[in-house]
Amino acid sequence: MISFERIERPASLTALWRSCFPDSEEAVETFWRKTEGHIAAFAALDGKTPVSMLCALPATLVDDCGETLRAAYLYAVCTAPAYRRRGLCAALLAYAEKALRGCDILMLVPEGEALFRYYEKQGYRTAFYHKSFELAPQQTAVKIARIGADAYRNLRELQLYGSFVSYDAPLLALQQYASEESGAGLYRLETEDAVCCAAAEKRGDALLFKELLPDCPEAAAALTQQLGCAKAVVRTVGDGVPFGMAKALHGAALPEISYLGFAFD
Repeated sequence: MISFERIERPASLTALWRSCFPDSEEAVETFWRKTEGHIAAFAALDGKTPVSMLCALPATLVDDCGETLRAAYLYAVCTAPAYRRRGLCAALLAYAEKALRGCDILMLVPEGEALFRYYEKQGYRTAFYHKSFELAPQQTAVKIARIGADAYRNLRELQLYGSFVSYDAPLLALQQYASEESGAGLYRLETEDAVCCAAAEKRGDALLFKELLPDCPEAAAALTQQLGCAKAVVRTVGDGVPFGMAKALHGAALPEISYLGFAFD
């Protein structure tokens, strides 16, 4: 018999997570450790065995007028292969929605077009976009400094305007860990005309800018050169690429276009 619960010991979900995503046990355990006490985890259980899961990461959505809405970013949403096509994920999403009573907005990042269509049936709509482009490394006069999560948050909040998602320090620390483990990090980049922040990860011979604020190709090219990467893939503010979806609760208003930033993907 299937039951639904909030999971007090999320580490018990590691095996299910790894059956659905290509993450190492160390990476998943690090996620639990760094988010302990800061996130909520929910699961569908067959007896005592978790067969579908999701994590709710706390965030804040700032709307176009500067007002704030309490949000939850639903992450690691998955169902064990043998239990798919039974409606478990939809039922778990509904259960978590009721449990997250204090939230005004639920957000998630679908992996692929088919999942965009699936979540649309669950009441979500595309709300988060970004701009993406590639560039080559280039030696330029850019001051580059690696910074920590707190400094990054302060700089990030100064760069954003309009509607965007704000993250607390523990989640930024999670991105810092992922970036540094890859051989890159969180950075302050200063050109003659701009001061930027960047969250970057090495992916093979490429440097993925999970976030570059503001849009400054010169700064991205300089960091790519310094880190010895052959090319960069850059994500920044824009409306060209559909990226995430959202669902409004309690009559909250969703912005037409908002910025999510890195998705811990």
